[in-house]
Amino acid sequence: MRLCVLSSGSAGNCVWIEAPGARVLIDAGLSLRETRRRCAEAGLDLRNLTDICLTHEHGDHCFGTAVIARKTGARVHATSGTFRALQHPPPYELRFPLPGSASGSYGDLVLGSLRIRAVPIPHDALEPVAYLVEERLGDGRAIRAAVVTDLGFPAKALAVALKDLDALVVEMNHDPRLVAQGPYPPSLKRRVLSDLGHLSNAQGAQLLRRAAHPGLLHVVLAHLSGQNNTEAYARREAERALQARAGRAALFVASQLHALPPVEIGIDSARTRIRPQQLALFA
Repeated sequence: MRLCVLSSGSAGNCVWIEAPGARVLIDAGLSLRETRRRCAEAGLDLRNLTDICLTHEHGDHCFGTAVIARKTGARVHATSGTFRALQHPPPYELRFPLPGSASGSYGDLVLGSLRIRAVPIPHDALEPVAYLVEERLGDGRAIRAAVVTDLGFPAKALAVALKDLDALVVEMNHDPRLVAQGPYPPSLKRRVLSDLGHLSNAQGAQLLRRAAHPGLLHVVLAHLSGQNNTEAYARREAERALQARAGRAALFVASQLHALPPVEIGIDSARTRIRPQQLALFA
């Protein structure tokens, strides 16, 4: 499996995941032109895109969906609520199967060698989800990744689902003290801090602790607020969460301005491989 966070933040969210038979965008919050540029920056070709999976209908997650789908022919997958809320529906709509388990998780979507599961999350959208992505290998083993952003609290069903991950993209949006002292109007502060808003650093770390295990080797902190958070605050909470159980995990912070280098996630002991010349981009 290959994973690349093209952008993360209030100005646009987009994660590229690929495996044999599938090249998928989790959210398409950037314009066609900017998505193409970020892909080129990361050594990816947007023309190879096969599918788009939307987490919810907010503009920073769906802005470029319709145009990208038309230009590339990519199929668009989302919950029924998300499709109903889109202002600019894409040409190819494929709804996730109805919930198929006691946890409320939606049925699995199979794209090439990838199996994708949408898990309900608490956010102020019609039917928002996080995504668990699994590449099943021929010997019965699997590579597992998750993209978890835009939720107001660490929902129990989601925390239970984050098991045996190889890679996790997790929201650490804000520091509550900075929100309280910051310039946002009271209504926006209440929204951010509510159970339908965004995860604080401490809440993101709570999810991270639930997901941490010796095989978790790649963690990306996502959707950091430019006004209500700092990279140092988010890293500190994440490092504490990982320290005891996932000491080998590589920790990165997603950017709003540029794509992170792609990471290849394999099943062997060197699951996370980053070319040496790429390391400077994370400094």
